[in-house]
Amino acid sequence: MSPKTKKSNSDLMRVLITNDDGVASEGLWALARRVVDAGYEAVVAAPVSDMTGMGGAIGGDLNGGELEAKQIQREDLGATECWAVSGPPALCVVMTQLGAFGDPVPMVVSGVNPGLNCGRAALHSGTVGAALTAANNGAHGIAFSLDVTAGPMNWDSSVHLLPELIERLSLIERGRRVVNVNVPNAPLDEIAGVRVTELAKWGDAAGRLISTSEHSWLFERQSGDPKRRIPGTDNAAVRDGFIAVSELIGIRTQESDLDLGDLPL
Repeated sequence: MSPKTKKSNSDLMRVLITNDDGVASEGLWALARRVVDAGYEAVVAAPVSDMTGMGGAIGGDLNGGELEAKQIQREDLGATECWAVSGPPALCVVMTQLGAFGDPVPMVVSGVNPGLNCGRAALHSGTVGAALTAANNGAHGIAFSLDVTAGPMNWDSSVHLLPELIERLSLIERGRRVVNVNVPNAPLDEIAGVRVTELAKWGDAAGRLISTSEHSWLFERQSGDPKRRIPGTDNAAVRDGFIAVSELIGIRTQESDLDLGDLPL
C-alpha cells in the first residue's frame, strides 16, 4: 500500500484521534502525527487518564451531568486542537459528534494501543469500542493496536497503513465501517505483509483468577496457547509476522431462529 500524499486545504477531511490509554500515551501522539502528516485536519480528544478495558462505555451521568474537557498543547502538531476529556474514549467520540470540539467528523481513528486487541476479546477494548461507537454516530472507525515485546515500541510501523485505510474507507458511500488493525512490534521492513483476517475465538492472552481472600481475587494474564492460533485469524497472523486487518460489524439485529413470536405478558 502506498502512502497518501498531502491534500490541498480544500480537500481536507476532519479526523478524530482518540485512545483508551489517555493523553499520556505515546501511541496516541504517534497516531495523531501520522494523521497530520498525511494532510488531514485533525482533532484529538482522548481520556485524561487510563481508561483501558472500557469497551464502548460512555460512563458518567449523561442525564444533566457535567462533562469536562481541558485543552492541551502539542508543539509537534502545530495548530491541531487537542483535548483531555474526563471520560472514556467512546464518550470522546460521542462528544465530538455532538459538536463539542467543532464540526462532527466522518472518520475516527483510535489507538495506538500498546498491546494487541485480537480475537473476540476485542469486545472489551476501549480502543476498539471507540471505533465501534464511531460507526453508531455517523463516522467510519479504525482501531490500531501494537504488540508489546521485550524490544522498543515500533510506533511508526503501527500507523503505517493509516492513510491508505482512511482513503479506502472514505470511498464508501453507504454505511459506516469499522476496521481493527493489529500490528507486530517490528520495524516495517521486517513485517511480512498484510493479511485480512477473521477474529480468533480468543485473544492471544487469556487469564485466570487467583483467590487472595474470601470474596477477593487477582486477575492474572497468561500468554495465549499457540494451539489456539488458528490459521486465518488475527492473532495467528500477527504471530506469523503479518499485520492483521479485520472488518468488524457493530450491534445489529439478525434474522432469528428463536421462537420469540408468542411470548406471554
